[in-house]
Amino acid sequence: MTPDHLAVILGTVDTWATVFVAIGTVGAVAYALFRDLFVEPRRRPRLELRFERIGNDQVVVDTAEGGEAAYVRLRVVNGKRKDTADDVVVVATEVRLLEDSGRAEVTPIMLPLTWSGSNPPLTVGAVHPGSERHTDLLHVDSPARAGTLDAAPLQLDLASKPAGGQGTLEPGRYEVSLEIRARNADAIRYAVPFTWDGKWEGGAAMWEHLRVEPPRRLR
Repeated sequence: MTPDHLAVILGTVDTWATVFVAIGTVGAVAYALFRDLFVEPRRRPRLELRFERIGNDQVVVDTAEGGEAAYVRLRVVNGKRKDTADDVVVVATEVRLLEDSGRAEVTPIMLPLTWSGSNPPLTVGAVHPGSERHTDLLHVDSPARAGTLDAAPLQLDLASKPAGGQGTLEPGRYEVSLEIRARNADAIRYAVPFTWDGKWEGGAAMWEHLRVEPPRRLR
């Protein structure tokens, strides 16, 4: 093989090497774009807020003091075949007392709710794909005198108690606004309407006095 032939072969190898490097670079860029535009958005967590009057979304439980408490809980649901939603927190942004005139008295809250059953109470958690997790919204403690229909005021289950008492609600018709936030998902907002007549009654009859409607998605 003459030096000229060797030079031609080496030049050809260099050319094809450059071509392969270029193809690899283009392929890497194309894959990154495909991943960013199609794969990751499809796997991004999709969270929803749900409530049903049957099942475990509203329960009456025994308390450590020997009484009872009626709890209303909401379910934070993540879609199937999605990534795990990390650092999820449900924030109560405001509560509205709805008047018969159609006007509303708005009270800012801006405090997180607590995850049901967490001890110590937790406000941040993960929701896995195709799974759901309860968060406490409201509760009413049974009155001290057995057999009475008088009850303690309704309590929002906030992680901390506002100094101004905004988490304690007297009888009335309300709507609480909630925002679900997560590290790797867009924030979503809901409104949850409910009415409370101020009376306690044990067992399933309790839910005739405290009536909660399904969450309504806000834009």
